[in-house]
Amino acid sequence: MAASSMKVKVKWGKETFKDVEVNTGEDPDQFRAQLFSLTGVPPGGQKVMCKGMSLKDTWEGFPIKDKASILLMGTAGELPKEPDNIQFVEDLPESAVINHYPAGLANLGNTCYMNATVQCLKQAAQFKDIILKSEVLNSGNESLLVMYLQKLYTIMDNQEDRSGIQFAVLSFLTSLRQVNPQFAEQHEGRPAQQDANECWGLLTRTVDVILSSPAYPRGGPVAQYFGIDQRETLSCVEAPEEDVVASSASQLQLSCHIDKDIGFVLAGLKRAMEDEITKSSSTLGRDAVYKKQCQLSRLPAFLTINFVRFYFKRSAGENCKIRKDVKFPLTLDVYDLCSAELQEKLQPARRQFAAYQDWEAENQAAMAGKRSKDKSSETGRAADENQEKFYSTEFESDLGSNNSGYYELLAVLTHRGRSSNSGHYVAWVKSGPNLWYCMDDDKVSPKNDQDILNLSGSGGADWHTAYILLYGSKKCQVVPSSQEASHNESGDGGNSTAMDIITDN
Repeated sequence: MAASSMKVKVKWGKETFKDVEVNTGEDPDQFRAQLFSLTGVPPGGQKVMCKGMSLKDTWEGFPIKDKASILLMGTAGELPKEPDNIQFVEDLPESAVINHYPAGLANLGNTCYMNATVQCLKQAAQFKDIILKSEVLNSGNESLLVMYLQKLYTIMDNQEDRSGIQFAVLSFLTSLRQVNPQFAEQHEGRPAQQDANECWGLLTRTVDVILSSPAYPRGGPVAQYFGIDQRETLSCVEAPEEDVVASSASQLQLSCHIDKDIGFVLAGLKRAMEDEITKSSSTLGRDAVYKKQCQLSRLPAFLTINFVRFYFKRSAGENCKIRKDVKFPLTLDVYDLCSAELQEKLQPARRQFAAYQDWEAENQAAMAGKRSKDKSSETGRAADENQEKFYSTEFESDLGSNNSGYYELLAVLTHRGRSSNSGHYVAWVKSGPNLWYCMDDDKVSPKNDQDILNLSGSGGADWHTAYILLYGSKKCQVVPSSQEASHNESGDGGNSTAMDIITDN
């Protein structure tokens, strides 16, 4: 489809929005974000249709044109309700939990990078559970770091009394600095600011080493639940007849490349997985240009994406920031980044997502079409009975994997400022539908989906800009009254538990 700008009419329930601008040269998720701002329907819950066809991950095949009528189906999320009563902190003991907000962490002197890292990683449910349930022996600085993280998470999860949390933060910080003295550096007599991604890497690697166990075939819990496998090929551009060199590699996060042409996170990921290098060619007997291409061969339960926003500027002597607006979605599909073999394995679970989306669209259409009240009530009751049932999100033979390619955003770590070693880091964590919390050290405030989408970098260097994204495997709800049929139609051959029904407690 040729890239062009146009205006369309969007009909959503009883409301109609005229002259909505669409640019088919941009990713469809940007249009979904625009619809979200108009209607409040989260992008992940939207069904966008035109002439009976649904909008997928690309504009290809979608019959949109200037002045076309677009049908949007989906339910707007609810904003957090204001509390009925206001209580003053001065009237409560220091250890009391004032509200049901998540626990904030005090800044002990440029430690926002650490606080934001701890808060974001806590959103990975299995990571947190493993930390809390593991028996950690005091056998050195690394084990102490994990022990203090365990104590910190225990206090943070206490909904009644969080006394001792400041001491727990101090103990964790002291241990972090003992493991890596870089985090104890001083600048002009006070603790120096550090890079949150370096703290993230140190903490996850340490946990993996200390909690390594035969229970984790990949070595440790982080490698098991965050580990990404990829296949790389290296081919000579100047000598196509030269043999292609293939290799495999594993990593714990993907990098999003940023340049003037990158406006969406998926495009940045694709750019980072393709590169050209110069090396010696045995065929040509001289240096030649080689093309390096990567494809994902294993997806983890938790996908970490790092925006490559910082580069070393010699004249300034510091890591300067690329202040570029790069959009990211609340729901991410990485199918196009995967190898053909992995794409084939993802199909059974993806069919379940498609089946549920079709059922949901039909259900909404039935209600909008003024079906009989009794029939609508029956449909509603069926949905209520099945709302707690979901399919498994991992392959049976691969603990901590993702079997669909679909992810939902759990946390965003942002940076405000012009250098990685200055400015301020903040965590934004998901709590529920359209409900997030901004964890600005010990200051905690509720936010909504649009607040999170606004962290893409459009506010400039002096506003919070996404630096690290943490996605978790998206769950697929069971289509009411179709569990047995789903099992029979899976065609999975035993490679995936996508068809296994689990209960979400």
